[in-house]
Amino acid sequence: MFPNRRQFLALSGAGLTIASLPAAPASASSATRQFAVYLGRRKVGESTVRLSRSGGRVDAEINVSLHLNILGLIKFDYQLSNRESWRDGVLQEMRSRTNNNGPIEYANANRTGRGLEMEGSGFQGIVEGNPATTSYFTSDFLERPTWINTQNGKVFTPSIGRVGAANFTTDEGSTPCTRYAIRGGVNSDLYYDSNFEWMGSSFSVAGRTARIAMSSRGGSLNQVWRG
Repeated sequence: MFPNRRQFLALSGAGLTIASLPAAPASASSATRQFAVYLGRRKVGESTVRLSRSGGRVDAEINVSLHLNILGLIKFDYQLSNRESWRDGVLQEMRSRTNNNGPIEYANANRTGRGLEMEGSGFQGIVEGNPATTSYFTSDFLERPTWINTQNGKVFTPSIGRVGAANFTTDEGSTPCTRYAIRGGVNSDLYYDSNFEWMGSSFSVAGRTARIAMSSRGGSLNQVWRG
């Protein structure tokens, strides 16, 4: 996504404390991965993704903190705090809150007998099917036709194309990945390694290349997700 600085980080999901989902139960497994956010060569933020599993339940915590100051002309602060609860790969609840350079946006969801009920700053209503979210922590999301923007709850149907093999720079150096192009609703390229682990994203902001790149691999997010 990220066609402009207002939307600069709806991609993944640090800093805000929110009353949201109940604490996760003692998990059979968990993993945490850290990412750095770059604009060109300049590091402008950080992100953390943590997954924990207990039985068929997976809880995800996604945090982003971004501070951008370019020659005093462009100043931008962004914090996203998001919690998602999944059962057997189906989203059950989400509580997300974003400080988007001042304006507060949110995306709250609960699964009921009617479906997934979304209450967001960008959409309110029932989301049908088994949607993915713009948290991107699993390549399984690439197979889902419906996505939810975790920043504002907007529902969209992106086009998803497998571009092919690509090297993506992470803390491990040049990392062999498969590149996927996501267009429509979000405009971003996603990179997953040979174990289907999310290594990061690249996108354009005001004619410059922005990147979210793994800075500390930690455990396997995919193993926790798939059990």
